[in-house]
Amino acid sequence: MNNKFIPFISVLMTISMIVFVTLQLYWIKELYSALNQDFSNKVYSAMESSAMKISQLEVDKYLNQEYKNFGKNVIAGNNAQPTQFYIQQNSDSANRSTITFQKSIVENQNIPISQKGDSLKLTKLYTDEGILKIKKESNSEPLTSQLSKDISNNTYALREFAKLSASNLPIEKRVDEKTVDSVVAKELKLSGLDTKFGFAVIDKHNKITKVANKIYNDEKDKINYTYPLFTDSKDETLYTLALVFPRKDYSLAKNNLPMLLGTFMSLLTILGIYIISINYMMRQKKISDIKTDFINNMSHEFKTPLATISVATDSLSNDKIATNPEKVKYYSQLIKQENLRMKKQVENVLNMSKLERNEVQLFLKETDVRSLIKKITESFGLIVAQRNGTLTQEFNTEKYVFKIDEFHFSNALVNLLDNANKYSPENPAITVRTRNEGNWYVIEISDKGMGMDMQNTGKIFEKFFREETGNIHNVKGQGLGLSYVKKIIELHKGQILVESTKGKGSTFTVKLPMS
Repeated sequence: MNNKFIPFISVLMTISMIVFVTLQLYWIKELYSALNQDFSNKVYSAMESSAMKISQLEVDKYLNQEYKNFGKNVIAGNNAQPTQFYIQQNSDSANRSTITFQKSIVENQNIPISQKGDSLKLTKLYTDEGILKIKKESNSEPLTSQLSKDISNNTYALREFAKLSASNLPIEKRVDEKTVDSVVAKELKLSGLDTKFGFAVIDKHNKITKVANKIYNDEKDKINYTYPLFTDSKDETLYTLALVFPRKDYSLAKNNLPMLLGTFMSLLTILGIYIISINYMMRQKKISDIKTDFINNMSHEFKTPLATISVATDSLSNDKIATNPEKVKYYSQLIKQENLRMKKQVENVLNMSKLERNEVQLFLKETDVRSLIKKITESFGLIVAQRNGTLTQEFNTEKYVFKIDEFHFSNALVNLLDNANKYSPENPAITVRTRNEGNWYVIEISDKGMGMDMQNTGKIFEKFFREETGNIHNVKGQGLGLSYVKKIIELHKGQILVESTKGKGSTFTVKLPMS
């Protein structure tokens, strides 16, 4: 993929993802609103049924349970004369008459239940209805005793209504906490709501009565659902039933878990794919840029020795130089030196390739590490001295003999020293320190060079990474040295750390286990 299209595609993918996520969140919000409305409808339906049940239980308490002779004691003094209603409708044809009739007898009773004017109003409705179809014939049929009995005897259906008018009766006398809890819990379950709830009976002054449970008192600041519980003789609300659901959101999610889980999993999956795709494209772009820089740097690194070899070869073909043994020796050594330089560059690339494929095997043996470091630093000190620099050694270890791979360890140490030398603009000042930390052998290589930015300290061990890239060649290299060092140290089960300040220098710390 062309690198210039990656940002464009990334922007389009980001816009599409934002639109998709926005629509999903809007859908989830609408779904929650619909679920919340359905929950409210079920709650109010359950509260309506609960209010009717509680009222019925209160009436039954007076009529059947606590006051079994209650009606017999008071009807005699308060019985009103029953009222009878009769409705009849006739329709005639040539030989048939149809009579539709309805009889109603209404009996009202007003039974006092306290000395403060509270009463129980009972209404009994007796109804009888039917249709008589009469066929007209010229001959009269005799009226038998059975037929006369059927016509005279009426069968009535009885319906009884009761309303308690108890404005002065304390709420504790009318209903208790246990009854409310039992009735409401049952009605909620019948409505499909099986969740924790709190309840309270609130008076007409909007104050919580003694009929309330602990959950309501703890969660009363949450959304309340209210429904009239008891009314007075004018149908004005005396007491209100209030419910609160502390785990309402959990209940909504639990009852719709498969759908919500599927939605969230789909959303997370798409977000994950989006993040991985963007990360992959950015990584590919970075790899492409790094590859371009690497090729440019390698081209530069090979161009110089090839040019030198070409010049030396042309010089050797000159008759005057060919007859001069010293000149021939000089140019031969120059060709060999540049050839070794190119060989080293190729070996660096091949070694990194082997490390990437885990094909490098260490040959560990007991080594006097202090003597090895001293030998390497003294040799490298000659290179530093050519730039009028100094390489200081500070050996503070008491234990320094342990197993390492001398070849790869030496290469790693040379790479670190070379890195300190290359990134010191003028007169390098390099210090090599060693010390023991428990079972670790610690090596510090410090310089006072150009240093690096904080954000680059975590990147310098990446393959091909360089502080300066592209066609800037004031510091030579392919960006493989520190990556190689890190791989070798890790193969020794060790650690490498770096501390750097821009313009003040860097310190590389290598820790190797001695067991």
